[in-house]
Amino acid sequence: MLVLVLLTLLAAAAGGGAMLLQGSLRYLRRSEDASAMRRSLEREADRVMAALAGDPTPGTDSPLDPVWSVIGVPEGEGVVLSLADVSSALDPNWVQKNVFWRTALRSLLRSAGAADELQQRREDRGFSPDLPGAYGDLFAEGVLSRYFTAYSYANINVADEFALRTLYTLRTGDAAAAEIFHKKIQQLLREQRVLRPDELQAFLGPGYDALYPVMNAEPCMNVHFLDPLILTELLAYPALNVPRPQESALAILETRMRSELSSADLLKLVAAPGKSRIYQYLGVVTWFWRLTVAKQDARLELVIARVPGPPGEPTRFLIVEERYGRS
Repeated sequence: MLVLVLLTLLAAAAGGGAMLLQGSLRYLRRSEDASAMRRSLEREADRVMAALAGDPTPGTDSPLDPVWSVIGVPEGEGVVLSLADVSSALDPNWVQKNVFWRTALRSLLRSAGAADELQQRREDRGFSPDLPGAYGDLFAEGVLSRYFTAYSYANINVADEFALRTLYTLRTGDAAAAEIFHKKIQQLLREQRVLRPDELQAFLGPGYDALYPVMNAEPCMNVHFLDPLILTELLAYPALNVPRPQESALAILETRMRSELSSADLLKLVAAPGKSRIYQYLGVVTWFWRLTVAKQDARLELVIARVPGPPGEPTRFLIVEERYGRS
């Protein structure tokens, strides 16, 4: 009887151990499958990033670039790729209130005083990547996702002067130097002078390494992907001195449908004086892309930043945000 009991207990223990082993093996297989899935999606993302970096016309980004052929023909079976420009929009963290006051973009605001409130809120609370949470109550319903972005650099020539001061303080940790910097910005505004990219390092001085490229002097938005409303209203902004804004808007919208615009092409179509700040808003380069790679229940989402190098050095592409999940 004792032997029988012992044999029964040993059999039960062996059965339990086998079940535990089988469970461990299933978990290991699922983990290996998940890792293999993620690696396959990352390989697709690497192909897209290589295509962005290998653009034969690196000075301009458009729907005619080779990267879109890569997007349309994934290597992996069942993989779906999508790419979107997420920087060619207005950034509530930097935008000047006059852009709303002096154009029909005021229709995007929830109330007449919202532009002032936006400026003051940045002073009181700082910047935020959570646009609905930080600024949602200031804008009309549904407009934030279409016309605004939190993925952008601060162009020193068109960003709000107080936002630039705050950014200087955050990046350098030197509030006293930020006040001096702010006075220099005000001097530029009084002189109506546009700072060139090759002047930026001298202007920023000791703060340059901490500030660049988050603060730069490059055009903010790519006209190839910019929403027609923002394009039209920026061209019509009286302070930017575009001689025939409606004609320019139509010409850009028509041309971008059939060909790639260079910086020189844009100058001809806008026809504003060379020192107009319209060329600080409008350009032909995309600074941030959102790439989505999906297969079955797995999804990899990346935000890719184009990082401008010092004059004469090549552009780099860096992943600044990554999300992976399975449903």
